[in-house]
Amino acid sequence: MAPRARAPQPWENRVFVFWTGSNEMSEARRRCLETLVSTQCDIVVVNNDNLAPWMATTPLHPAYPFLSPIHRSDYLRAYFMHHHGGGYSDIKRTSQTWLPAFRKLKESSALGVGYPELRHGVAKIARSRVEGSYYLLERKSSYLRNYLLYRKLKLFHGRLIGNCAFIFKPGTEFTSRWLAIVESRLDILLPHLRNHPARYPKERQGVDYGDGPSKYTVPWSLLLGDILAPLSFQYRTKILRDLPMPDFCEYE
Repeated sequence: MAPRARAPQPWENRVFVFWTGSNEMSEARRRCLETLVSTQCDIVVVNNDNLAPWMATTPLHPAYPFLSPIHRSDYLRAYFMHHHGGGYSDIKRTSQTWLPAFRKLKESSALGVGYPELRHGVAKIARSRVEGSYYLLERKSSYLRNYLLYRKLKLFHGRLIGNCAFIFKPGTEFTSRWLAIVESRLDILLPHLRNHPARYPKERQGVDYGDGPSKYTVPWSLLLGDILAPLSFQYRTKILRDLPMPDFCEYE
């Protein structure tokens, strides 16, 4: 399935996939990518070569080129769902159609649709710190507050949506908040990222990749799970949970 650029289209029945690293896609990933035809939707693979036409009227955040491919994908999910809408999927094995979920969302007043989050999939929001500070959506927080919320979100995990596949209508209150929160965190991270940009696809701070402990400063779930979990819980009455869950086995 060759990556391709597309002109802006209606959001229905279109699913975005991101591959923004310079590394080659593994054979396992390629096989997973091929299974996305099961969604019966238009699969749009966005990579470094065809990203520019999708940048709407708003440029990407200046921190974008310094992020790891994993965190670029985290950011692009919010950016694309707000500006373009439609679906997003990780490159994982998929075996069911998404058309009923698209149809149900279009015919309802809901803002989006996803699959119910798994208990072990809830982001550990009490682990993420930047310059010694914890964050909860738009505001600074504390370890205790985030830990207690994490426990609550785990208890009610079925009312959240997972991070790996979803559909959203564009330009809603939900997508606007989501993107604004991500970009506000990137504002804080930008000075650090300029000094210590990511060098590896799944880079984590403190891990030695052969040239000393990494100084890359973006906590693993800060730009996606730490936001989508509490935000989807807040909007749980406006988000459907009818999307088929991807297969989390043998995708690396």
